[in-house]
Amino acid sequence: MDKVVSYVCDLCKENLSSRQTGHKIYCRVSSLESSFLCVECSKFFCMAYEVTEREQSSYACEECDKVFYPRKSWRYHSYELSNAWPYQCKQCGKGFGSKSLLKRHMPTHSEDRPHKCDICQLSFKYKRSLSTHMNIHDEQKSSRCQQCYKIFPSKSRLELHMKKHSDKRPHKCDICHSNFKFKRDLIRHMNIHDEQNPFKCEQCNKICYSKSNLKLHMTVHSEERPFECNICNATFKREYNLKCHKKQHVEDSD
Repeated sequence: MDKVVSYVCDLCKENLSSRQTGHKIYCRVSSLESSFLCVECSKFFCMAYEVTEREQSSYACEECDKVFYPRKSWRYHSYELSNAWPYQCKQCGKGFGSKSLLKRHMPTHSEDRPHKCDICQLSFKYKRSLSTHMNIHDEQKSSRCQQCYKIFPSKSRLELHMKKHSDKRPHKCDICHSNFKFKRDLIRHMNIHDEQNPFKCEQCNKICYSKSNLKLHMTVHSEERPFECNICNATFKREYNLKCHKKQHVEDSD
C-alpha cells in the first residue's frame, strides 16, 4: 500500500502541537521551483517538510479480540479487564495506569479546596478548575446561557451546556434505537450490546455500560454506607447522595 504524502512549510510546522506531529514522519525536501503545497496554509514553497504517517503496530486483546493501535490503549484495556492496575486508590479501589493519574484522583476524597478565587471567594480542589473559573469574571472570555443565565468560562462549555436545553438526540444506537444527546453516552451504551461485556453484575445479571457504572450499581446489593456527613453524621451509600444532602445544610443556614 502506497504511503500518503503531504507537505508542510517551516512556519506551519513550528505551530503544530506534539499531539498533531507525534504520529507523523517529517523529512526535509527542497526544489528549484515552488512545487510543495503546504496542507496547512495552502501556499507553495520551494523548501518544506514531506509528511508521511508513521506505521502503527496493532495490539489485540486475547480475551475479547478487540484491536488497539496505540500500545497504551491496549495496556489500559488489559488493566480494566483484569482489574490488575499498577496503582490503586486505597480509599475507593479505583485503578490507574500511572502514579500521576492516581495523584490527580486523590483530591476527590478530600474536602480541602486550596485554590481560592480572589474575586468571589469560591474555592476549588484543582488549580486548573480555578483557572477555568476565572474566565467567568472576564466579560470577553465568559459566555452566558440565554435560557437559564448560567455563565460559562468558555464558548465550548456553553455549546455543550446548550444541548441540555434541547430535545434533540442525534446519536442513535443501531441495535436498540435508543437515542442520546451526547456521543460519549452512546459509546458507553454500546457496551450493553457487547457479548463480551465484562461489566455484568454477578448477583442480579444486570448489564452495565462501564466499570464505574457497575461499581455504582453494586451499592444496591450492599448494606455499607461509607459516606458520612460531617455536620449531622448521616450516612449514605453513594457520594452523590452525600453531596445533595450537604447542599440542604447550606440552604437551611441561609
